[in-house]
Amino acid sequence: MSDHSPAYALHKLVFDLDRAADGLLQKHLNISYKRALFLLALKHHGTITQHQLAVALGYSDPAVSSMLIELEKSGYLTTAPSPDHGRKRLVSITPAGSALVKRGKRMLDARFAQLMESAGVDVELYQQMTDRLQLALSIRLKEEKS
Repeated sequence: MSDHSPAYALHKLVFDLDRAADGLLQKHLNISYKRALFLLALKHHGTITQHQLAVALGYSDPAVSSMLIELEKSGYLTTAPSPDHGRKRLVSITPAGSALVKRGKRMLDARFAQLMESAGVDVELYQQMTDRLQLALSIRLKEEKS
Protein backbone atom coordinates (compact mmCIF):
# COMPACT_ATOMS: atom_id res chain seq x y z
CA MET A 1 0.00 0.00 0.00
CA SER A 2 1.33 3.42 -0.95
CA ASP A 3 2.51 5.77 1.75
CA HIS A 4 0.56 8.48 -0.09
CA SER A 5 -2.80 6.83 0.51
CA PRO A 6 -4.95 9.06 2.76
CA ALA A 7 -6.61 5.99 4.30
CA TYR A 8 -3.25 4.40 5.13
CA ALA A 9 -1.89 7.68 6.51
CA LEU A 10 -4.95 8.08 8.74
CA HIS A 11 -4.74 4.50 10.05
CA LYS A 12 -1.04 4.91 10.77
CA LEU A 13 -1.67 8.20 12.57
CA VAL A 14 -4.43 6.69 14.70
CA PHE A 15 -2.24 3.67 15.51
CA ASP A 16 0.64 5.93 16.55
CA LEU A 17 -1.66 8.21 18.56
CA ASP A 18 -3.14 5.20 20.39
CA ARG A 19 0.34 3.88 21.18
CA ALA A 20 1.47 7.31 22.43
CA ALA A 21 -1.68 7.64 24.55
CA ASP A 22 -1.06 4.21 26.03
CA GLY A 23 2.49 5.13 26.99
CA LEU A 24 1.43 8.43 28.52
CA LEU A 25 -1.41 6.91 30.55
CA GLN A 26 0.73 3.97 31.68
CA LYS A 27 3.50 6.31 32.81
CA HIS A 28 1.38 8.91 34.62
CA LEU A 29 -1.81 7.10 35.67
CA ASN A 30 -0.76 3.44 35.67
CA ILE A 31 -3.57 2.39 33.32
CA SER A 32 -3.56 1.22 29.72
CA TYR A 33 -5.28 3.19 27.01
CA LYS A 34 -7.58 0.22 26.34
CA ARG A 35 -8.72 0.15 29.98
CA ALA A 36 -9.15 3.92 29.99
CA LEU A 37 -11.42 3.59 26.94
CA PHE A 38 -13.59 1.13 28.89
CA LEU A 39 -13.98 3.71 31.64
CA LEU A 40 -14.62 6.50 29.15
CA ALA A 41 -17.41 4.44 27.54
CA LEU A 42 -18.97 3.86 30.95
CA LYS A 43 -18.74 7.54 31.83
CA HIS A 44 -20.44 8.36 28.53
CA HIS A 45 -23.17 5.69 28.68
CA GLY A 46 -23.80 5.56 32.42
CA THR A 47 -24.81 2.25 33.96
CA ILE A 48 -25.20 -0.35 31.22
CA THR A 49 -25.13 -4.10 30.87
CA GLN A 50 -21.87 -5.90 30.24
CA HIS A 51 -23.14 -6.86 26.78
CA GLN A 52 -24.08 -3.25 25.93
CA LEU A 53 -20.56 -2.21 26.95
CA ALA A 54 -19.08 -4.90 24.70
CA VAL A 55 -21.19 -3.67 21.77
CA ALA A 56 -20.27 -0.02 22.45
CA LEU A 57 -16.56 -0.89 22.46
CA GLY A 58 -16.68 -3.43 19.62
CA TYR A 59 -15.32 -6.22 21.83
CA SER A 60 -16.53 -9.72 22.58
CA ASP A 61 -18.38 -10.41 25.83
CA PRO A 62 -15.53 -12.63 27.16
CA ALA A 63 -12.94 -9.90 26.44
CA VAL A 64 -15.05 -7.37 28.33
CA SER A 65 -15.61 -9.80 31.19
CA SER A 66 -11.90 -10.24 31.91
CA MET A 67 -11.26 -6.50 31.61
CA LEU A 68 -14.10 -5.74 34.03
CA ILE A 69 -12.61 -8.02 36.67
CA GLU A 70 -9.33 -6.07 36.59
CA LEU A 71 -11.00 -2.66 36.60
CA GLU A 72 -13.32 -3.64 39.44
CA LYS A 73 -10.36 -4.86 41.54
CA SER A 74 -8.73 -1.47 40.95
CA GLY A 75 -11.86 0.28 42.24
CA TYR A 76 -12.72 2.01 38.96
CA LEU A 77 -16.06 0.33 38.34
CA THR A 78 -18.65 -1.88 39.96
CA THR A 79 -20.73 -4.74 38.62
CA ALA A 80 -24.03 -6.00 39.95
CA PRO A 81 -26.70 -8.45 38.82
CA SER A 82 -29.48 -6.82 36.81
CA PRO A 83 -32.76 -6.67 38.74
CA ASP A 84 -34.59 -7.22 35.43
CA HIS A 85 -32.63 -10.23 34.23
CA GLY A 86 -30.67 -12.51 36.57
CA ARG A 87 -28.06 -13.53 34.00
CA LYS A 88 -27.15 -9.96 32.99
CA ARG A 89 -24.68 -7.79 34.89
CA LEU A 90 -24.90 -4.03 35.21
CA VAL A 91 -21.65 -2.09 35.04
CA SER A 92 -21.16 1.35 36.60
CA ILE A 93 -18.17 3.64 36.86
CA THR A 94 -17.11 4.65 40.38
CA PRO A 95 -16.08 8.14 41.51
CA ALA A 96 -12.44 6.95 41.36
CA GLY A 97 -12.99 5.77 37.78
CA SER A 98 -14.62 9.07 36.83
CA ALA A 99 -11.72 11.00 38.36
CA LEU A 100 -9.23 8.87 36.44
CA VAL A 101 -11.11 9.48 33.17
CA LYS A 102 -11.11 13.22 33.85
CA ARG A 103 -7.35 13.29 34.56
CA GLY A 104 -6.57 11.10 31.56
CA LYS A 105 -8.75 13.13 29.21
CA ARG A 106 -7.19 16.39 30.37
CA MET A 107 -3.70 14.93 29.93
CA LEU A 108 -4.38 13.48 26.46
CA ASP A 109 -6.18 16.61 25.26
CA ALA A 110 -3.27 18.81 26.36
CA ARG A 111 -0.74 16.54 24.66
CA PHE A 112 -2.80 16.46 21.45
CA ALA A 113 -3.12 20.26 21.49
CA GLN A 114 0.68 20.51 21.82
CA LEU A 115 1.10 18.11 18.91
CA MET A 116 -1.27 20.10 16.72
CA GLU A 117 0.47 23.36 17.58
CA SER A 118 3.92 21.94 16.85
CA ALA A 119 2.62 20.58 13.50
CA GLY A 120 1.04 23.93 12.61
CA VAL A 121 -2.44 22.42 12.38
CA ASP A 122 -5.38 24.81 12.76
CA VAL A 123 -7.52 23.36 15.57
CA GLU A 124 -10.83 24.72 14.30
CA LEU A 125 -10.23 23.51 10.75
CA TYR A 126 -9.16 20.09 12.06
CA GLN A 127 -12.35 19.85 14.15
CA GLN A 128 -14.54 20.86 11.20
CA MET A 129 -12.92 18.29 8.93
CA THR A 130 -13.16 15.55 11.54
CA ASP A 131 -16.84 16.33 12.17
CA ARG A 132 -17.58 16.26 8.43
CA LEU A 133 -15.83 12.92 7.98
CA GLN A 134 -17.61 11.43 11.00
CA LEU A 135 -20.99 12.60 9.73
CA ALA A 136 -20.34 11.26 6.23
CA LEU A 137 -19.26 7.91 7.65
CA SER A 138 -22.33 7.71 9.88
CA ILE A 139 -24.61 8.42 6.93
CA ARG A 140 -22.86 5.84 4.76
CA LEU A 141 -23.06 3.16 7.46
CA LYS A 142 -26.78 3.80 7.93
CA GLU A 143 -27.34 3.58 4.16
CA GLU A 144 -25.40 0.32 3.96
CA LYS A 145 -27.57 -1.21 6.70
CA SER A 146 -30.76 -0.34 4.83
